[in-house]
Amino acid sequence: MIVLRRRSSWRAVGFGAILGAFVFVLVVSGGTRISPSSNAGAPVGAAPAAGSSSAATSPATAATSLDLSVAASPSGICVDESTNCAAGIGLSRVTLTAAAPQTTFETWPSVQVAFIVETTLYDGVYDPTVGDPGHDMCAESDDPAGPACEESNGVPFFVHNAQAIANAIAAANPHTTVSFALVNYFATLDYQDDGDGSEYHVDIPTFVPAGQFGSAVASSLGTSVLESGYRYSDSDFADNILDSSSITALYGTIIGSGLNWANDTHHVIVWMGSTAPRDPNYEQDYCVSPSDYYPDGGPDALPCYSAGCEPSYAFGTGASPQCEGWVNSQNGNASDSIAALAHDSPTCADSIGGDCTIDTIDLWNTATDPTSPGWPAGDASPALGGGPNGPMVDQNVGRVLLAGCDLAAATGGTWNGPSFFSCPNGQTGSLQPEFLGPYGSPNLNNPSLFAAFRGIGFGPVTSNLVAVGTNHPLFSFVPFGSIEVLPGPEAQFRTACILGNGNLAPNCPVQPVTQNIPLGPGLNTTYYGWNWSTLPYQNEMMGGDTWIASFWVMATGPPYAVVPVDACTTADCAIGGSHAVGGVYTAATYIPATNVSIVVQSFPLATINVESPPYTAPPPALPTPPPVIPPPGVPIAAGLPILATLGVGAQVGVATVSLQAAAAGFIAAGFTAISVKNRPLSIQVAQLRQRSPPPRSRFEETSSGSGVGRFE
Repeated sequence: MIVLRRRSSWRAVGFGAILGAFVFVLVVSGGTRISPSSNAGAPVGAAPAAGSSSAATSPATAATSLDLSVAASPSGICVDESTNCAAGIGLSRVTLTAAAPQTTFETWPSVQVAFIVETTLYDGVYDPTVGDPGHDMCAESDDPAGPACEESNGVPFFVHNAQAIANAIAAANPHTTVSFALVNYFATLDYQDDGDGSEYHVDIPTFVPAGQFGSAVASSLGTSVLESGYRYSDSDFADNILDSSSITALYGTIIGSGLNWANDTHHVIVWMGSTAPRDPNYEQDYCVSPSDYYPDGGPDALPCYSAGCEPSYAFGTGASPQCEGWVNSQNGNASDSIAALAHDSPTCADSIGGDCTIDTIDLWNTATDPTSPGWPAGDASPALGGGPNGPMVDQNVGRVLLAGCDLAAATGGTWNGPSFFSCPNGQTGSLQPEFLGPYGSPNLNNPSLFAAFRGIGFGPVTSNLVAVGTNHPLFSFVPFGSIEVLPGPEAQFRTACILGNGNLAPNCPVQPVTQNIPLGPGLNTTYYGWNWSTLPYQNEMMGGDTWIASFWVMATGPPYAVVPVDACTTADCAIGGSHAVGGVYTAATYIPATNVSIVVQSFPLATINVESPPYTAPPPALPTPPPVIPPPGVPIAAGLPILATLGVGAQVGVATVSLQAAAAGFIAAGFTAISVKNRPLSIQVAQLRQRSPPPRSRFEETSSGSGVGRFE
């Protein structure tokens, strides 16, 4: 079982560091929360959610959707940033929160499967027309029509049924998008080989969908490599038959030489063959074999044992190490083995599963059956431990089968082989003997091999992955109606990407990407988008992760009522009067780990009460009074200046805004001071000007004393 790991380059950052960077507000009052659900539609440039593999959202998918919330505080504001309404404030802080539920589950991500098909003689490609039957009893007696003893029909069956095999694998994994590539090989080009054949050959370099695999195999391996009748030209007993270049073939496949492995898929390799690798733990005794290089089974011409070292091979991007091991290193460098490469190679470590899964299938044929009559029983062979069930034959067969078991176990894969054999870990073979038959009349029936292909394992990834980013922003905000985000730095965008353990994730973007969405002549709305990380390979949320963003908004006009803050598409949004604007809305856009389709999940509805300024009626117009005719001879004193208040300015501050902490219970309650943007007006007050000496009436002008008046 493969554990999906968070990238090692992520460094834990204490959550306390967030307070030094900014003070943000997490609000749950005034907003609503919804149960996770998928909603159709897409933000700017995002593709609409594609159909999943099932008609309805499965419980597994629903359980791993994001928990989304949105809120605005304060929940009542004046229009146009003013303060002359009952709310006394013109701004509100909007907070978006997306939480990934704590979960661990088996998932089936997108999978790329590379088949490695061995083409040694006993795999079903023997060419009897060459006239070299070696010391195989059946091939000698049937020459020149063949076949060899217990010659499997594995390769012909695979070519003939490639489409059915791909369909069966896809059907067995309905939650997965599966694609396929193909490699073949066999030659060692050493003293057990006559020097022809391929050590590594890519037949299908580009991973193709299941529906195209059959035709691709037929036009490559079936036509370009094999001849009519599924035979490999000049494949005879002068070629290696007990060991092969399997290490080179696996090395090239894992590193992707000639293949287009993709990082956003899990990588699986399915090896089918019947030989041992060139590793000292699996060396083969050719002196008891039907190879043409060992006449009468004798040791005269060449060393009996196959090489225990895989030679270095030059691939297009570099050479493999000399003496690369199978499951353990043979040269002192711990990373120089196929099992280690399946974990550490960039093509494996950067895949969804974090490594490559290798499934192995050992065909039932002479090389894997110690009782086969294909093992020579000549005069010299028994003395060497040969012949059916001879001790050296038993050793050869055991090493071939154990090599397949060991590699599958080391990489989390499955093994299958002859039904009489079980691996040390308890995996038991289910293959039944199905042999090719005479040249020109092949037997293409092998139901147990078909079942083995259908049952290959992807190394089910136990994961707490919840949401994987796409090429569109993971989170978006679209304001609704007269609600607008303050321009530029006045919005004071703040974000936090908080891991499930409470630490801050690195590379959390603060400033959103923006795009204007045209609504009509002279009309548009602005789309705001964020990702979880600025690095694409880190743009994914695990169970327990929480994303928060907050910013200031204002109301630019009526209606003076409770209005939606965000464009959204849930049922509550429709009741509250909100909907998509220009085809976009506030949403999370991602690929859930339990599905292969993009989901666009709407945030819920948040509202603000936009209050109008108080209405002040103008003073009523006074009727014009009739003219006053003064009594004759009595002057009217000039009117005194009157105090008049010309204007009063104010700067109002909000004393406190009580805000609740949330986001998985680890964000401290915050406080934000809100400065209202009205400018104070200057105050002018008319003042009386003092006169000295005080003004006197005409009645006093001729008075010389301090008497009351001239009549006294």
